[in-house]
Amino acid sequence: MPHAFVCLEDGTYRGDGRPGVPPPEADLAAALGEHWPYPRTVLLVEDARRDPILASHPLVASPSGIRFFAAAPILGGTDTPVGVLCLSDDAPRSVTQEDRDRFSDLVEIAQSHLREQIERRELTAEAALFRTLAENSADTLVRGEIGGVRSYLSPSLESLLGFTPQELVGSRAGDYVHPDDLAEFRASMREIQEGRTDNFTTEHRHRRKDGSWVWLEAFVQVTFDPVTGEQDGYVASVRGTARRKELEARLEHDAMHDVLTGLPNRALIYERLEREIARTADRDDGFAVFCLDLDGFKQVNDRFGHGAGDAVLQEVAGRLRTCVRGEDTVGRRGGDEFVAMQFAGGRRGPAITLAEKMIRAVSAPTHVEGVPANIGLSVGIAFVPTAGADAETVLRAADTALYVSKQAGRNRYSIFEAG
Repeated sequence: MPHAFVCLEDGTYRGDGRPGVPPPEADLAAALGEHWPYPRTVLLVEDARRDPILASHPLVASPSGIRFFAAAPILGGTDTPVGVLCLSDDAPRSVTQEDRDRFSDLVEIAQSHLREQIERRELTAEAALFRTLAENSADTLVRGEIGGVRSYLSPSLESLLGFTPQELVGSRAGDYVHPDDLAEFRASMREIQEGRTDNFTTEHRHRRKDGSWVWLEAFVQVTFDPVTGEQDGYVASVRGTARRKELEARLEHDAMHDVLTGLPNRALIYERLEREIARTADRDDGFAVFCLDLDGFKQVNDRFGHGAGDAVLQEVAGRLRTCVRGEDTVGRRGGDEFVAMQFAGGRRGPAITLAEKMIRAVSAPTHVEGVPANIGLSVGIAFVPTAGADAETVLRAADTALYVSKQAGRNRYSIFEAG
C-alpha cells in the first residue's frame, strides 16, 4: 500500500508524512464515523468511487483521489479501542480472503507493538516511582534472597548504619546482629525459609560501620515468583528505634524512680525487696533492711519553705547514695522517709557500721540559703529472713525499730528483735 497511518485516541498520528500531522486520509475515517460500526469491525472499501458514502468526498472524487481504503480498530490491553489503522491506494483493489487475513495480521502486529509500548511506559513509570520512593524513604528498604543474602539496600541505610548500600550488598543481616539478639533473629529467618510463616517483625541491635550498636525494627515479608508460586526472596522495611528505646527507658526509669532525688521509688523498693527475699529463701542467706527518717526536717520546711525542703532532700539523697556499696540499694519511700538494703549476709556488724555511717553523713552540717539547717537521721534495722518472709512484714519490722529510735532521742539506730 502506498499510504498507511495510525491515528491514536490521544490525537497523535503516525504514518507517511510528518509525525503528529494528520494525513488527509484521516478525513475519510471521520466521514465514515456514523456509518462504520467502529470499533469492532474491519472496514474494506475496494473502490471508494462506488461507495455511496465516500464517492462524493473530495479525497475520492478528484482525478487522483483515493480509490481503495481500509480501516481497522486497534485495541488496547483491556480490549478498548486506542486508535485506528488505515491503508489507502489511488487505485481500486479486489480484496481476497488472503488479503483480509493479512490485514487482520497487520492489525494484530500493530496492537502488539502498541501494547508493548504502553506496558513499557507503565513499567518505566512504575520503576521510576518505586525508585523515587526507595531513595527518599526515611525507612531503609531491603531486598534479599530467601537464604538471607541482601541484594539491594536503599540509600537511607548510610544515615542509619554508616555503611553505603554497596558495602552491604552480598552480606547477610545475621552477620551484623548483636550476639544477644542473634538466636531469636535466626529463628525468625528459619521460619520463613521453611515456609512456616510469610512475614515477621523483629527488633534487634545491628552493628554500625563504626562498631557501635543501634536498635532496629524490621518488618520482613516473603515474596513469591508470579509464575511458579515458589519463594523467590524477601523484602524488608527497616527503621531505627534508638529514640523510642531511649524514651521507653526514660519512662521506665521515671516510673520506678523518685522524680526529686532520682533514687528508686516506693514501687521499685518493694519490687527489689520481694525479689531479694525470694532469692534468700533459695540460698539460705539473709540481708539487712533499713528504714530511715529525717529528724528536724519539718522545721526546715516551716522555716524556709518547700523549695528549701526539696533541696535538703536532694542533698540527703546524695549523701545516702555515697554510703552504700554498688550492690546495695537506697531509695526514697516518700516524704522524708528512705529505705536501704544491705546485702552482707544479714550480719549485725556490717549493718551497724552502715547505720552509723548514714547517721554521720546526714547529720553533717547542711546549709539552706546560706543558713545552717540541723538535720538528723533515725534508723530502724530489720534482718531477713528473721523479721519476715514478705516485703510488707519486713518493712513493718524495720518501721517498728525506727519508732524505737525516734522515742529514744533520735539520730540513732535500733534493731528489730522478733518477739
